[in-house]
Amino acid sequence: MGKDTMKFKRSERFEEIFEIEHASELWNYSANDVQLWPLIRTKIYSLVTSAEMGYSKAHAGSSIWNILNPKYIADVFDTGSFFLSRDGYYDSVFFTTARYLQYDREKKVYCNSFFQPYYNLFSDPLIFEASYQFDIKKPREFETSTFLNDYLIFGSIIKSSGLRITSNKIDSTLSKFARQICMLYSIPNLYATVYNTLRREVYSAIYLEHYVDRIVSHMNGNSAFVHCASYMGDTGVITKRFKEHGVSTIELQHGYVGPEHYAYNYPSGNADRAMKDYLPDYYLTFGKYWGEQIQTPSTIVTVGNPTLNNSADDLQKEVSPQSNSILVVSQGTVTSRMVRIAKYLSQALPKHTIMFKLHPGEVPFTQRYEDLKKYHNVQIRTYDNIYELIASSEIIVGYNSTTLFEAVAFDGKRIFILNNDLIPDSLGYKFSSCEELCDAILDGESGYPSAQPSYFWEPDWETNIASFLKSLSL
Repeated sequence: MGKDTMKFKRSERFEEIFEIEHASELWNYSANDVQLWPLIRTKIYSLVTSAEMGYSKAHAGSSIWNILNPKYIADVFDTGSFFLSRDGYYDSVFFTTARYLQYDREKKVYCNSFFQPYYNLFSDPLIFEASYQFDIKKPREFETSTFLNDYLIFGSIIKSSGLRITSNKIDSTLSKFARQICMLYSIPNLYATVYNTLRREVYSAIYLEHYVDRIVSHMNGNSAFVHCASYMGDTGVITKRFKEHGVSTIELQHGYVGPEHYAYNYPSGNADRAMKDYLPDYYLTFGKYWGEQIQTPSTIVTVGNPTLNNSADDLQKEVSPQSNSILVVSQGTVTSRMVRIAKYLSQALPKHTIMFKLHPGEVPFTQRYEDLKKYHNVQIRTYDNIYELIASSEIIVGYNSTTLFEAVAFDGKRIFILNNDLIPDSLGYKFSSCEELCDAILDGESGYPSAQPSYFWEPDWETNIASFLKSLSL
């Protein structure tokens, strides 16, 4: 396995950014009994690292007008009724996202492709689903027990509006902290953004906690699965409150994590107590590899990826790769780079079919990739099933998308990686220019991974998750 068994080192620049957090003791600041750094950390690290790496905005914004959709309005009323009701008890709770909803033609309902296997582990799961770009899809498989997470977030902000008007002393503390953050991270032009985020989060936290209290009163189980809990902010407040009620908090790995992913790397030392309050008790990973790349006070448990395991097995029996097929996997942070690669391959390899797969979050950025429509052998794919695209392709090209790791689970795929230090060399062939990529593809022998799939994707999910849940009940 070579270097893949070793923990990757962070870049010098990331270490510098990381050291600021540690040396300045940012975890020690609070206002209104709320820790400040957990509320703003993700935004600060995102702003700083995106600027350092030259990344574009990863996800398009949402149209606020979508909330006028009758389905959205219906979810608002249903969720309000839930919090007024005293009926109903659930053995688990999930905070999820509608991004993973896919229509099941046989069941004639929308199912959550990522969380579904976990829902099925419980008899009565309670689900709070964040809309994706304010879009609501109905009917869902667990329709009667699925409510709108947006309701909690916006309800907390609205209810806290009076506090934001009257609490001048707290505002002074927030202003001072915001200025310190902007100075430490050399982003003085973003003071207003930092300050306003802090105000919104601090004042709404108490009301968000009240919603969690109400949810706990409807639970007879002891497990809360919180999507993206390690990003903290709102999810950190939710996680912290569940933990105060003695509920075990769990986050499922949903994508790439590595040594420079700010949500999964934290300093050690005196800040450990504050971090643990806001971070999930457990972080369940796809394979051993991922836990070796990160530094978090959450307990890391390797369980596997049930969706990938089932899809890879089934699709390899049903789907044959198309001859001369190339899947170019885009990401919102590097769309322009991937578009440039697709254009070059289209012209250099006219007999190849190039599928350009967009991340769902970048689909609305049509101006970034619309030029590809001019190329006869390029197919733009938006919300297609990524596993089906992998199965039907001979070659996969990407940057640091999780798809590159997922492709290893499919036999015989050739993987080509735009050179970066976030992806292990054993995953495929790393290239630095379009010309080099084209030559490597034509070579016919390059790109085959040497890594073992089981290192990234633990195969026996059923046994692993059963063992984990059993440990929670002891």
